[in-house]
Amino acid sequence: MLADIEVVHVLAAGLLAYTSYAAVVATVTGVRMRRLTRDSGPDTAYVALCASHGWTYASRDEGLPARFQMMPTRMDSAVPEPKAVNVVTGTYAGLAFLSYEHRSFERERLVQGLYRYRTESLHLVGFDLEHLHPWLHLQPRRRSDSFERAYAVETTRTSFSRAVLHDEMRDHLLRSRARYQFDGTWLVMVVDGPARPDDLEPRLADLTAFLDLVPDHLLNRY
Repeated sequence: MLADIEVVHVLAAGLLAYTSYAAVVATVTGVRMRRLTRDSGPDTAYVALCASHGWTYASRDEGLPARFQMMPTRMDSAVPEPKAVNVVTGTYAGLAFLSYEHRSFERERLVQGLYRYRTESLHLVGFDLEHLHPWLHLQPRRRSDSFERAYAVETTRTSFSRAVLHDEMRDHLLRSRARYQFDGTWLVMVVDGPARPDDLEPRLADLTAFLDLVPDHLLNRY
């Protein structure tokens, strides 16, 4: 009888310890989740940049993460939805543009009930060309002097991709190593890493250089 009582006490102590551990893990996980989703507010450097160029700035936009194809989405219900932060809109080289940082989240299991959360950032810059174009996605794969090995090409119209990917364009892409896509009316460039204010104008210039290499008849044909 005494032994049975001791076993019950041990089981109760174990259950209490596990419950306490689970509560601590849940609390820590909740804190980390709130940190991931917390809005840090306006970035003063972006505010100053936009004020000097007549552009519009928003600290975040709930609708943007799902606007373009091939952007990271939520694969695990236990992590937050992707978010778009440091959103800039305006005009550059006579074209309406959009820029934002796309943040997506992953979690990695460390031990039972304990996870590490990671944030992946991508900088998206796009021009609204005001005309629909065939889908074309140019994804860098590896460093190579050969375009076929360096980039993966997906398109809904091969005649369009062949016309875009002439020799000079291929040379430009091998130097750029960014990801490009024609997506609806938009021409989009995606670069790994956060969207820093100092990077915006150089990346708009890079996207302009890409656009200048697209044959004129393709931009107004579709």
